[in-house]
Amino acid sequence: MSSEKQNWLKEVLLGKTQEDSLSIYKNLLNILPDPAIVVDLIEKNISFFNANFLKLTSFSPGELNSVPINTILDLDKVIHADFIDPFHFEITKRNKQIVEGYAWKYNFDDRNSKLILCFNEEQTFLEKQKSWQDRLFQTMNDLLRLIEEEDLIVSLQKSVKLIENFFETPHVNIYQVNSDSPDLNRIPGDTESDLLPFTLPSTDIRLDPKTNIWVPGQRVNTELHKIARISNLSYLATSALGPGKSATALLVVGKESKVPPRNLFSIMEMFSAAISSNLQYFILVNALRMRIEQQEWMIDVNNEMLDHVQDGIIILKPDMHIWMINPSAEILLGYQFKEVAERTIENILIGPDNFFPLLESAKTDFDIHRLGIVHIHNRNGDSVPVDARIVPVTKGDQLLSIIIYLRDVSENEEIKTRAQQLEHRAVLGEFTAVFAHEVRNPINNISMGLQILSRSFEEDSKNKEMVDRMIHDCDRLTHQMEAVLAYSKPFDAKFESVDIVVLIQRIVDRWKPRMARVGVQEFIQKPETLPKITADPRLIEQVFTNLIGNAVEAMSAQQKGTLAVHLDISRAISNYPQIEVKIIDSGPGIPEEVRGHVFEPFVTTKKTGTGLGLAISKRIITAHRGNITVESYPGGGTVFAVYLPIKQGD
Repeated sequence: MSSEKQNWLKEVLLGKTQEDSLSIYKNLLNILPDPAIVVDLIEKNISFFNANFLKLTSFSPGELNSVPINTILDLDKVIHADFIDPFHFEITKRNKQIVEGYAWKYNFDDRNSKLILCFNEEQTFLEKQKSWQDRLFQTMNDLLRLIEEEDLIVSLQKSVKLIENFFETPHVNIYQVNSDSPDLNRIPGDTESDLLPFTLPSTDIRLDPKTNIWVPGQRVNTELHKIARISNLSYLATSALGPGKSATALLVVGKESKVPPRNLFSIMEMFSAAISSNLQYFILVNALRMRIEQQEWMIDVNNEMLDHVQDGIIILKPDMHIWMINPSAEILLGYQFKEVAERTIENILIGPDNFFPLLESAKTDFDIHRLGIVHIHNRNGDSVPVDARIVPVTKGDQLLSIIIYLRDVSENEEIKTRAQQLEHRAVLGEFTAVFAHEVRNPINNISMGLQILSRSFEEDSKNKEMVDRMIHDCDRLTHQMEAVLAYSKPFDAKFESVDIVVLIQRIVDRWKPRMARVGVQEFIQKPETLPKITADPRLIEQVFTNLIGNAVEAMSAQQKGTLAVHLDISRAISNYPQIEVKIIDSGPGIPEEVRGHVFEPFVTTKKTGTGLGLAISKRIITAHRGNITVESYPGGGTVFAVYLPIKQGD
């Protein structure tokens, strides 16, 4: 503990001057549950002792005043002991018996003329240390787990309850920034302290990254300090929640009667770091969800508009490849969207001789071309009269896309039913990287502190086991945040020729030790030769690692199962041959209510899952112009099928 963090305890016990402290330290030492004395280093005697010290030594007050201190306690050992950590002591009682234990010492004044000593017998000390450590570890563990709560207010309420139980005080609460006023509002709770106000003026509190401790004898600066003094609180601790100057909440802890715990600074900083990480996670995930909802709403609106437009609409990329067609265009042409996506318009649309020259012209002159009534031919070769327009979409001097409008003008044509709803396939664009550096910092700091603490325990210690579990929880939270961050970032794909058989075999080999431990057998079925694909090997490996890992985890609980990987050439999705990779497991299957949503973000059947693995996998496969499907029956296993285009030329 740093020297500045120790100063507060001296001020709690003694105040700022010797004159003021004389009455303060006597009262405080008298209410301590532990034996305590004040040693005068100049006179080499005991200048003050509390009732518990008399009980420990069996001396009377008069005897203690007359007995030299060295007959009771080794003064040289006391002088040379550390101010930070407890030191071992031996006290000679009145009957000459020796009492052993641990003591803490504090300077009485800046002249170092007096020392305060607080004692614990050895058994009492060990019991208190163990109890304190167990409670601290359990509280930290419970605080970190509150990130799993879906509601922020519920998470904060449970945080307050945990801290109340730890400090054994009802005077705990969290204040949040109020967007409607400059005030801080106290979160609602079941066991609210009557001492803490419902609102705090912004002028009364400094939201900064520091932990502040007010104790009797210190200057009163805020409304909270006034309340603490009037209510005779032994301390009032406040800690800002949030990264630096972006703090959005305040943790307040106060207590009556007892002096503050020695480690109050460290405890408050650990608790505030845990709550801050949870708070920021909620805020950022909520922002991400809102962004997703907005994007999905826009997609739904656009899809609804396209679905209800009677004109056939074909949207081309600048390279003349088809990006989108609406249901009316599907009916006119006789193709489903999935059959024509990313194909060139020349291979789909058969029109008049001037049609394609006008398309090429629109790429450069950016003019709208009205072709009037022309005849196009659908998939079956039938001629369909349409009123056609070519409309370039530009931004400045850059061509973004070309839209072809086709209005069916057949005199006797009946209104046709849509062939198929436009698949929800648009991928959310680039998200703002919502997980900033400050969000991960509190968790990393906690994890580093816990790792240092873990090394201080024996390997078979229960405390070490609990600390290691907390380290694991920190790693899991970091993984969750990294998964959300990965989903929000656009892919930077680097395509190259990939041997899918070699890639799959490498992933399966990597999982073999794990599969052997959980009783899972595996086999790969493939033809003698299989064409290569054009893909980003890093991204494709991420997809199949996720699919195989999910399959193995699904079968782990039953300690048996079979993982089968089938590779082949297929036309199941497209008229063009594709590489088909099926991941088949004999696990419990995916529940029906979840099955149709597994590729959506934040949907998972795992207790510790992020719900983003399959969503990211679908994005990757879509970016490779492929498809991914799932078939599953509860109790009958699951089949994930991935379809990827064959490398051109193979």
